[in-house]
Amino acid sequence: MESRSPHAIGDSKADRVPGIRWFALALVPLVASQLMRLHQNTAAGWLVWDYAGRIAALAILAAIPAARAIAYRTEKRRISFLEIGVWIAGIVLLDRLGQWPQRLIDATFPATVIGKYPHPTGWLDVFDLVFGLALVAASEEIIFRRLLRNALLPYVGDGVFAILVTSLIFGAHHWWTGIGNILLSATIGILFMVMYRRSGALWPVVLVHYLVDLIAFSGVWR
Repeated sequence: MESRSPHAIGDSKADRVPGIRWFALALVPLVASQLMRLHQNTAAGWLVWDYAGRIAALAILAAIPAARAIAYRTEKRRISFLEIGVWIAGIVLLDRLGQWPQRLIDATFPATVIGKYPHPTGWLDVFDLVFGLALVAASEEIIFRRLLRNALLPYVGDGVFAILVTSLIFGAHHWWTGIGNILLSATIGILFMVMYRRSGALWPVVLVHYLVDLIAFSGVWR
């Protein structure tokens, strides 16, 4: 896969070098919320900590000018809406097909499953499917695709190795869900990053991420 010039991603070397610091800062509230979620006994409590960690991470990036310039920059889409639709169909299908081996692996190594996602009901379920999953998709794509890609650029470039490293880190972020889901998340992360590189803009990847999670958590496709 062809590597691109660093200047096509960051504004300047000065902005790119401390990128790893911005990523680390954003990661702190995300991991803290994961740890707090493990101790929640209700769906509402779980979701409150989840939302809080993600909003805090995005707020940190917005509060630092250099980080904000990277995380919230405007990008021009380079692919057609038809191709976006093909990406959506392909990634959703792969995610659904990956559920069987994921469950098998997690059942084989049950000790790696430290926590589970909640099952809200009523209005809380609707709110989470609309707002919560949108927040998940936006925050994770901004942090683990756009920001992490930029942060690792001076160290691993922007080729195949960068795609693998960012996807492995994305998979590791799901450390509490079991090794099966970690591997599936890393695999889907590869496709997300490839799509991001091809599309040139992040919002199509955010859309795919949201739809993948929506189908998974709404029970549309079991």
